[in-house]
Amino acid sequence: MLSDTPLVRNLDNPEYYKLLLNGCTSLAERFSQIEVTAIQKLLSAEKESLQRVDPRMKKLIKDPKLPKRLMALVRSA
Repeated sequence: MLSDTPLVRNLDNPEYYKLLLNGCTSLAERFSQIEVTAIQKLLSAEKESLQRVDPRMKKLIKDPKLPKRLMALVRSA
């Protein structure tokens, strides 16, 4: 089964289809309401935030004593 198959099969469910259409008469009409630029901005911002690493975390990762400190924490727990 392809990964998108469950999404397509849900279109056979009248309640799901009605919810998806949100008052529109067709999927084409519903998708025409999507603002492409807004979606692109949201996706871009999300991608950027996922790629950004907090400077404090970078400092922690570079600490050569990190493994020993973690082991000490595990042992004390």
